[in-house]
Amino acid sequence: MPESNGGHEAIIVAGGASGIGFATVKRLLANWPDVKVIAADIHLGVLEEFQKEIGTDRLLILKSDITSAQGAAQVIIESAQWAKSLTGLVVTAGNSTNHSSLEMTPEQWKEVRDCHLDGHFYMNQAFARNLVANKTGGAIVNFSSVAHIFAWPRRLPYAVAKAGIDALTRTLAVEWAEFGIRVNAIAPGYVNTAMVINAQQAGYLDPSLVDMHAMKRFSEPDEIAAGVQFLLSTEASFITGEILTIDGGFSVNKIPWHK
Repeated sequence: MPESNGGHEAIIVAGGASGIGFATVKRLLANWPDVKVIAADIHLGVLEEFQKEIGTDRLLILKSDITSAQGAAQVIIESAQWAKSLTGLVVTAGNSTNHSSLEMTPEQWKEVRDCHLDGHFYMNQAFARNLVANKTGGAIVNFSSVAHIFAWPRRLPYAVAKAGIDALTRTLAVEWAEFGIRVNAIAPGYVNTAMVINAQQAGYLDPSLVDMHAMKRFSEPDEIAAGVQFLLSTEASFITGEILTIDGGFSVNKIPWHK
């Protein structure tokens, strides 16, 4: 397990109400008992009940929309008022759609781009501005996806936005290194979130997808959260500008292998 608090005092998780984001909130609070967490999301989901269990002294929940510069800045303002020092940011907020590229409307293209690409940039920028103003370093973990390294029909804006997040992560890592800010990203494969499980049960996901993973299963959300914790920790102190793929061998399993 990483050191007692990972070098952090307070960490923001944008998109912390469900899936990987909520798993990250739970893992950080459980493994780093001295760390405070701010969970921000447009829908609060299970956060309010979870806060009753954890306590308001360790977990702040914020209803927020980070697809605008103003919304992201407000998250930082409220977080800074609550916590002594902001040192970590995780951006898991995202959405997806299923549309033919020929029939896609400008609104359908924009809603995915806004949530992923704009949300990541505005949160990264607002967080970094706080760190630079206070002359403190910190760590950022963004969320990419393996979806942009191969063709994914009917998911064009999602794949394009995730490719943009890779570029954003690498560029900001170089620009902000002088301020002691590390910027990395995680690219998950298929994860057993509620959305994926429901899609499987409804027959929307091809059952053969599981066998396309070298490990013959999807990830659990906490396995992705473990990667987040590592990249936030001082054990990753010399890692910046990297995209960590966590997909159980999905993206590298190009040739079917049957022993």
